[in-house]
Amino acid sequence: MATGLRGVLATSMVVILQGVAGLAQGLAQSDAASVVRIEMSEYAFTPAQVTLKAGKPVTLTVNVGRTTHMFTSTYLASQDLEVESADIEVDAPKGVKYVKVQPGKSSEIKFTPMQNGTFEFSCDVKSGGRSHRDRGMKGQLVVN
Repeated sequence: MATGLRGVLATSMVVILQGVAGLAQGLAQSDAASVVRIEMSEYAFTPAQVTLKAGKPVTLTVNVGRTTHMFTSTYLASQDLEVESADIEVDAPKGVKYVKVQPGKSSEIKFTPMQNGTFEFSCDVKSGGRSHRDRGMKGQLVVN
């Protein structure tokens, strides 16, 4: 009888440890950053609307078309950003004014959105006397 009890206890411990391991893995995955690919081309963002979860880290990857494009947003200027592989302009103390990406290159914009709402983004590069934004190159970040 003692051997049977040990077997039940051993099996119970394995099940509990597997449950704890599964919970830890689920928590680690929920803390991982979401990656959202936004493609910039002449003269559009794809997708033009991106939904993000407040409090969840995100990495926006931005890929450009044949000309230089910008990713600019007053919302992003209010966030603590980490930007890789791009030219940026910082408007101190307001934050990152824009992320400029050269033709055929990509960039990563990493941040954790905190404020709920709908916020515009656009490309403010000018060519031929008009901005790409004026030609329809704009979109929305929806944070909920």
